[in-house]
Amino acid sequence: MTSATVGGRTERRVLGRLVVAAGALCAGALAMLAGCASLLGTHDIDISESQLTLLLARQFPMERKVLEVIDLNITNPQLELMPQSNRIGTELDVTALDRLFGSSAMGHVKLDYALRFQPSDHTIRMTQVHVRDLTLSSGSNNLRGAAQRIGGLVAENALENMVLYRMKPAQADEMDRLNLVASPITVTPQGLHMSVSPRQN
Repeated sequence: MTSATVGGRTERRVLGRLVVAAGALCAGALAMLAGCASLLGTHDIDISESQLTLLLARQFPMERKVLEVIDLNITNPQLELMPQSNRIGTELDVTALDRLFGSSAMGHVKLDYALRFQPSDHTIRMTQVHVRDLTLSSGSNNLRGAAQRIGGLVAENALENMVLYRMKPAQADEMDRLNLVASPITVTPQGLHMSVSPRQN
């Protein structure tokens, strides 16, 4: 066997090893790029109707004072998804107590609201709360009249900007570290949807 033949085989073996090494390097680079793309890609956050119902129920019962003499106790939230208007409807039971005269009245409030994401504390909050109807079905006429005149305003003030959902610390840290931003929240027939993706420069 000539030295030229041996040299040729050696060169082919070296070349083959280089090709394998290059292939492994490229595969590793592609895997790294895929990982980065997954990390920096769009992340979806979905909250089902049942999860949303539980989150809302945690905020009640809620107590508010009206004119310093009327106590409102707001309970029993019933949720309704309104995807056609991108809002959420909620019905609540209301009890009004006149501490000055000791009379009370019971009733019902219907309202709807949108949702927004608060980047500073990574929360989803109620916004644009609108009371559609508030009626007190029992109690004195004076108490019913007073509660109905200002009950809507009280309900809007009590619920406006109320926290409904808070991101887990790990999610919030990743969002800040990667400079991610949230899309507007969408109300769907199944619940809520929000996407988190890299900030567009």
